[in-house]
Amino acid sequence: MGEWSKKIGEQGEDIVKYFFEELIGYKNNYRNNLELSCSYSDDHKKKDAAKRLTHGIDGLVSYKCPLVDELLEIGIISSKYSFDVYPPKPKDKFKEHFVELAYTIRCFLNSEIYNNINSNTSNVTDTKVTGVLVWLSNNDECKNKNIIPEISDTQLSGLNLVYDKILIVDNSRMEFLFDLIQPLKTIFGNGNIDFVYPKTGMNLSMVQDNSFGKKLPLQLICSDVIPIRIDNNNQIILLLGIRDNFDENNLLKLISLSKEFNHLEATTKTIISFPDYNKLKHSDSVKKVLSQLENLKYSDQIEVVKHDFDFRNL
Repeated sequence: MGEWSKKIGEQGEDIVKYFFEELIGYKNNYRNNLELSCSYSDDHKKKDAAKRLTHGIDGLVSYKCPLVDELLEIGIISSKYSFDVYPPKPKDKFKEHFVELAYTIRCFLNSEIYNNINSNTSNVTDTKVTGVLVWLSNNDECKNKNIIPEISDTQLSGLNLVYDKILIVDNSRMEFLFDLIQPLKTIFGNGNIDFVYPKTGMNLSMVQDNSFGKKLPLQLICSDVIPIRIDNNNQIILLLGIRDNFDENNLLKLISLSKEFNHLEATTKTIISFPDYNKLKHSDSVKKVLSQLENLKYSDQIEVVKHDFDFRNL
């Protein structure tokens, strides 16, 4: 049983490592299997243990955030992977995973690793540490399982947790990102794919050259719309991938959103990607929406497609 658990855990770490390195652009900036000392040995001790000595970090990334000027963002990643389905009542297990990550973040702020990252990064005035809890199931019944509604009201008060933000990546979120991004990198090549950085009001110094890049900022991991720039033989394509299923209202909203990305150089095509788009079923709806656009030239540039991949088959 111990060897099997280890194998499952290693599979989860491999998936998370691939996700950060190959899928969302942290290939040269992903560190894993780190250990740091616990600064709160009594408060952070595990049940029935005398005290806590160390914390393990499954993954760590750091980068200058393109969404906020002069911000260094550090991501502390916790990988939880199971061969079984998610628990029928997942709050207790989620709370356990969440608290462990929050404890790790608090001790990380006192660590030599944290100090070294800060001292080796220039032209920043602030540092933010974000936790990313990647909780995945390998079971077929959970392929697209969204556990957020079941854990959103988990009670965490009174636990003396110190953290700024912790993001949750479950099967549903991971499947969306894999389905959307992996085929694009396969078709067009990794070097021709960039993530688009929207104007936030806090990245006022953003100019043409850094309005897109290879890294997907942590804040966008949990976005339901991912903007991507594709260079296809010098033809610049804007792709908006949406997590929601196709309907006319969603298509209209994405077309409107696409017009805000006017900083990508000469965009010649806009592709809008849905998880369930079916040309035979939905093409008439697409024509109906496009016919409502005042700019007929722009409507000719829009194409609607489906994204599809399975992260468990790595």
